[in-house]
Amino acid sequence: MNFNRFRHSSQWQRWLTGVAGFCFGILLTAITDAVATQSVTVLIVVAGITLLAWIASQLIQKPEGIGVLIRSPQTIRNLKEEKDYGRHGFIGFVPIYRPSSGSPSQALSPEERQLAIQNADLDSLCFEQSNLEPTIRAICAHRHHLKYCWLLATVGDTAAGSLPYAPLLAKYLKERQGLTCNFYYGDNGYTISLDDDALVLSKTYDIVKKIFTEIQQVHRLKPKDVVADISTGFRSMTLGMVLACLDKEHDIEFMGTHYDELGAPIRGDLTPIIFSFEPDVKNG
Repeated sequence: MNFNRFRHSSQWQRWLTGVAGFCFGILLTAITDAVATQSVTVLIVVAGITLLAWIASQLIQKPEGIGVLIRSPQTIRNLKEEKDYGRHGFIGFVPIYRPSSGSPSQALSPEERQLAIQNADLDSLCFEQSNLEPTIRAICAHRHHLKYCWLLATVGDTAAGSLPYAPLLAKYLKERQGLTCNFYYGDNGYTISLDDDALVLSKTYDIVKKIFTEIQQVHRLKPKDVVADISTGFRSMTLGMVLACLDKEHDIEFMGTHYDELGAPIRGDLTPIIFSFEPDVKNG
């Protein structure tokens, strides 16, 4: 059952429930009249209404369970697929920066790294050799169509989180990757506080839903023009974004890869994979 059939089925069941309730109300009134008047005609009407109510109750089916119908994924592995599957809008996370093993930036002291952030020194930070690489690859896969890019960063009272890296990532994508899209990040409602882990999921959910509304009302894009990437970010953030996409309208992307014999991802072997899905309600 696809989502439209599920919606129509639910509407049909609600209509039948209303009919059954209406018939039950008439039935009570008719029984009262029949007892008071001892009328054969009224008794026949009561029998007919009872039969109708029984038929309606039999037609009302309650769902036995809800599954997920997953369509064939779209992979972006080459220029043609970038042009075929690229989206106008991208929503993704900015992880807390961590240089890869062997990267020149790994040798930076905390003070030197902070100075590089303040000076927007992209050469010293080497984003392409850090845990920001999956996010960079995910965004660049849509470069041919991308108009709007939301970078969701983290903040906290005791730590800066990933927010300081959001403007630097946007700068990198513009200057080093040639992207010309509009970037949205920072204190305009696109940050997630890490001070209360129990609220991270709901905060992420609310932000993504807010962006979906903005996409349609402000930028006039269709839901399928946008992809939500879950490749990076804390688990609760990832789950919040997935829950925000639980309908047939919004697609999810993550970076697929291959793994070595120890189960570690092979660096550089990253492929964006877009999943489209919808609820599948099974009726008894």
